Amino acid sequence: MRGTSSGSASAQTVVMLLPAFPKQARTGGEIYNRYVIEGLLERGVALEVIALQDIIGEKALHDPRSRNRARKAITTALKPYRAASKGRVTLLYDSWLYRLLWPIIGRERLIGRFRLISFSQLCYWDTYGSPVYRLWHRLQTMAALVPAHHHIGVSDALLHADLGVFHSPKRSTVIYPASDFAQVPLQQANCAQMPAKLVSVGNYNQRKGFHVLVEALSLVFTSHPELTGQIVLHLAGNRSFDTDYVARLRELVTRESLTDSVIMDDWMSRAEISRLFSSSQMFLFASDSEGFGMVVLEAMLHGLPVLLGDFMTAEELLGSSHTAGYIVPPRSPQQYADRIIEYLLESDRQQKGSLARKRALEIALSWDEVIDRFHHLLV
Repeated sequence: MRGTSSGSASAQTVVMLLPAFPKQARTGGEIYNRYVIEGLLERGVALEVIALQDIIGEKALHDPRSRNRARKAITTALKPYRAASKGRVTLLYDSWLYRLLWPIIGRERLIGRFRLISFSQLCYWDTYGSPVYRLWHRLQTMAALVPAHHHIGVSDALLHADLGVFHSPKRSTVIYPASDFAQVPLQQANCAQMPAKLVSVGNYNQRKGFHVLVEALSLVFTSHPELTGQIVLHLAGNRSFDTDYVARLRELVTRESLTDSVIMDDWMSRAEISRLFSSSQMFLFASDSEGFGMVVLEAMLHGLPVLLGDFMTAEELLGSSHTAGYIVPPRSPQQYADRIIEYLLESDRQQKGSLARKRALEIALSWDEVIDRFHHLLV
């Protein structure tokens, strides 16, 4: 348990229930949580963080056989706050915990001791291939979220997907993730430059789809051999996130004879990411599923047109006119290859970059704005 824990709930106490609260944030969701927690504490909110991983351990957190143990741990951790006077404690809980919380949240709503607010950053049920399994997980998600008094989501599309027919604008609030790049002068990308650097940023794992981009680059060179040596695919992210995937990706690069055309960088600082965006000509994102896509917004802020797979929030990021880039079917290397070629053959790529930045500025928030919105809802 972290935050301003005192062992008993005081007036206007906010309890934030998370799967984990690591010292070093590795994902967009963890970065978002850290900014919100630190910002609320700076504003004097009586915030207490319950990180389930700290209670039962990381292995048990991800082990389906430990779910009963995890539910008992959650119930025990909430007991001191449940004893507080009615309405004095707000429970903000992460939708990642839906598999554990679906039998608990409805009961808590009936007891009426907590003001319940769900917080969704990613739609988890839509990643399952089996329709039956997908339906079962969607029902669990709804059982965990629908009883809440209010719902916070990082995108409108995410809230609609998770809540279905129970979605209500009066009981839901969208708070987009912020970017520190939105508030500072940035060197804008020279989109017209050749040779062209195509960049993608994210944790190295199957969901982020780096392998799809490598396959797409191979198809580009096969259909347009004159572009060989004129395009570099620059990947950057946390390589320790999934070392097996990194090894398979390296094998794919070697097998496709792309060792001179693909750069696989590790984790970068914010300044390094900004320089990478500013020196690139297009941002590619082949993720299967995103609740928002912070890194897409950041690339657009640097004046980079984006090529996205058709994940849940792609339309919300680009806007209805798609002036900021392209959306293609997910997991389709040929579609990515076709759009890369189409973009490189455009006569005014710089104009496309300017439109991407314009769209980004329409939706970009500062972290102060994000925290202000949480503060208004929680206390």
